[in-house]
Amino acid sequence: MGLSLVAIAVWHLKQQKEEQPPSAFIALLLPDQQASHKYVLAWQDAASEAGVSMLQITASQLVAMDAAQRARLRGIVLPDSIHRSISAALAGVLEEYVQDGGALWINYDAATENAGGRFLDKPALARLVGVDYLLYQEMGKAMVRSDLMLMPAAAVQALGIAPGRFQPYAGSTEPLLQAATYGYDEAVFSYLVTRGKFPGQVLAKSKDGSLIAGLRHYGRGQVLFVNLPVTFLRVRTDGLWLQSYLNFFNRHVLHLPQLASVPDGIGGLVMNWHVDAENAIPYLGMLEDLGFLKQGPYSVHFTSGPDNNSPGDHLGMDVAHNTTVQGWIRRLHQLGYEVGAHGGWAHNYFAFNINENNGAQWTSYLDNNKQDLEQVINQPLTEYSAPNGHHPEWVTTWLRHNGVLAYYFVGNSSMGPTRAYIDPADMHGRPWAFPVSANGDVASFEEAVLNKFSDAQMSTWLEAMTRFATQQHEVRLVYFHPPGVYFYQKAATQWLEQTRQLSEQGVFRWYTMTQLARFLSQREQTAWQIAPAAGKKASWVSIDARNPTSLERQSWLLPKTAARPVLLIGAANIEALPDAWRVTAKAGKNLRFEYLQPGSAAEGDAND
Repeated sequence: MGLSLVAIAVWHLKQQKEEQPPSAFIALLLPDQQASHKYVLAWQDAASEAGVSMLQITASQLVAMDAAQRARLRGIVLPDSIHRSISAALAGVLEEYVQDGGALWINYDAATENAGGRFLDKPALARLVGVDYLLYQEMGKAMVRSDLMLMPAAAVQALGIAPGRFQPYAGSTEPLLQAATYGYDEAVFSYLVTRGKFPGQVLAKSKDGSLIAGLRHYGRGQVLFVNLPVTFLRVRTDGLWLQSYLNFFNRHVLHLPQLASVPDGIGGLVMNWHVDAENAIPYLGMLEDLGFLKQGPYSVHFTSGPDNNSPGDHLGMDVAHNTTVQGWIRRLHQLGYEVGAHGGWAHNYFAFNINENNGAQWTSYLDNNKQDLEQVINQPLTEYSAPNGHHPEWVTTWLRHNGVLAYYFVGNSSMGPTRAYIDPADMHGRPWAFPVSANGDVASFEEAVLNKFSDAQMSTWLEAMTRFATQQHEVRLVYFHPPGVYFYQKAATQWLEQTRQLSEQGVFRWYTMTQLARFLSQREQTAWQIAPAAGKKASWVSIDARNPTSLERQSWLLPKTAARPVLLIGAANIEALPDAWRVTAKAGKNLRFEYLQPGSAAEGDAND
């Protein structure tokens, strides 16, 4: 009997050792007890949008692993708002994991409470973080402050944040930038006051010197500490920080592959015109003269009713009866541009009067605008933009029920297309939100006029946005009203020359919201796993992908090494970019390829 029990124990141990490797190299570490479903979904969604392969494990699962099994995980994320309390056993395992070469990302209030929900005298992982924080015994609630967030330019670039979200900061002798905001007076962020010099790379800090984000070495591993409630911000339409640090952790800390968020992995811009009223129509000819119509496609949105500021003022473009406007709309549609609705029929009257509670009164304005434009282009509208950015939740509900796939959005500033929500459970099936890009508090040509921007300032920002999208293999939305271009014709022509050249080189594209919404919805159906390549040394990694419809135009960006990726199953183009390998699927539902990881001893030997 005793021998049998020993044999069974040995068999179970062998089985445990031979378990399949994890399906991802990054793990979101969840508590054993039920975590907030809303916040877990927010992380799951952020990873999907970022193209990051991430699995979920519980605290007890991680503790039960042996060191070899844990080592298969390259990085572990300890999220804020979800995992505030950890056991002493888990704290020990995490420290050992980092000492042995793993990477741990600790967020804000993670590991700061005991099992009863009270603050600890000292955070459980303070030694790994490297500074003192959670100063509740000394400061009480004042341990949490709200203030400016400052970053060096190199950190802004490493985090993949688009030009304009950070602006020069004059209050320091250091060359720092401060996070700006669009539509609000000042961008302030909540953080935990910290003390002591951080023994690593400071990515962000506050005016009082508190560490907001930093990366340090610990043993043979690394620790990323982000002193922001990124989970909470994600579900409050400020998802840039979770997305940016997740990309940074994946790309720069772990050097892992990414599923591109644009077709064929080619970055670009969405140019969104807002044509509000009759007085904007003459400026469409000016845009043609400047060469806008030689490029595209763009997303062009019209407010179609006869009025603008109030009923009966006849300042609207009256699409239903204005043959000149109808001609422009048909022509733009024939050029392949996507015609969309800009609010509800009377631009200013609609924008200044809608609120969260009066949808029943104003839905007919959306219906009328939709009907006017669809009668001209003879196809359903799939895009929308809110006049003056006013977008109550009932508008999104209307969009969902009327087949609209995408909309312009003033939240989630500086992000690419995203699912915007307060409740992630309601995420899927919602139209894609396209956050507006801004240079501080200036997003359009007409706002630049009000802020006394020079031609050079506008040209510099627009060209920087184009370079960013090209180099990051991502997309961002820029918008304007046609009359505003009048004041920046030189900047506009210089920008168009830049985009023309990059388009001809095949590294930049114009996209419409609808094109990208359809692509991203298809991309959401792509399931892919990353694991050590079977039958090869650990330096080789295998990616398996499948999509129930098609993987066509889905593209993976891999860290650049001397060894060319090897295609095993399916059809794909493999291209060497200056800083990455790009593997783009052709038609088919399944794809498998292998690649050599950077920094391995075998790098450069494709037959390792």
